[in-house]
Amino acid sequence: MSASTPSKRATAPAVREKKGIQSIEVGVRVIDALSAATGSLPLRDIGKDAGISASQAHRYLTSFARSGLVVQDPATGHYGLGPQAMRWGVSAMTKTDAFTLASQALDRICTRLDLTGLLCVWGESGPTCVRLKRSTVLIGTDLGLGSVFPVLTSASGIAFMAHLPPAITKPFIQKEVARAKARGERISTADLDRMCQAVRARGHAEGHGHYVSNLSALAAPILDYQGAPSTVITLIFREPPGQAIVPGAAEIAAALVEETRGVSRSMGWKPGAQE
Repeated sequence: MSASTPSKRATAPAVREKKGIQSIEVGVRVIDALSAATGSLPLRDIGKDAGISASQAHRYLTSFARSGLVVQDPATGHYGLGPQAMRWGVSAMTKTDAFTLASQALDRICTRLDLTGLLCVWGESGPTCVRLKRSTVLIGTDLGLGSVFPVLTSASGIAFMAHLPPAITKPFIQKEVARAKARGERISTADLDRMCQAVRARGHAEGHGHYVSNLSALAAPILDYQGAPSTVITLIFREPPGQAIVPGAAEIAAALVEETRGVSRSMGWKPGAQE
């Protein structure tokens, strides 16, 4: 045996691992096409979405059907995900720690933009801060763990209001509307509906000096597979920022929505759910 033989054997597994198995990767694209659809799909659409021919897609679907991963409607011939896919999905969801994913997202976005951020959940008293990530720039606020925010005048509260069922937020809204009325302010149901629609459309809520006079905030929800907000990430900054290294509000919002929607997708949320 030559001296070079052991070296070749030692490197072979790393080469195979790097290359992977292309047929499996293609199969995943087929399943992903079915997963992204709102209903069952015809063969030609599956092939198109997966980037392969219809005949190739048919071979994959035949094997997947035998294992219960997909099912075919005998009336239309269209394909959809089967019971095996559901079992895998349920198993993945039970092993997903939503709070950990949200905390990691908070760390990423705050580090990336060097902004102070909050992770909020909906508690008995309303939107409640359960985690704080400080930036390198002192913003001069006593906001922190346990802080409870109003629903109508904080970015965190507005983000929750736009996505939670009205039955949950209604008691809080009624109290805040009554307090606003006592101050001479009028808030109509139509105004709130328009606010919620705008938040769902753009993916984030804004608060400009309402809760803390010298600060602005942008908040975006992390949604679960039902489109319900599990947590809300809120970024705090001065408006205007006053720091050359801090991006403007539009850039902050775009980065925040990109981050939260990425985590939402990992939790099973699909675009269009409660948007």
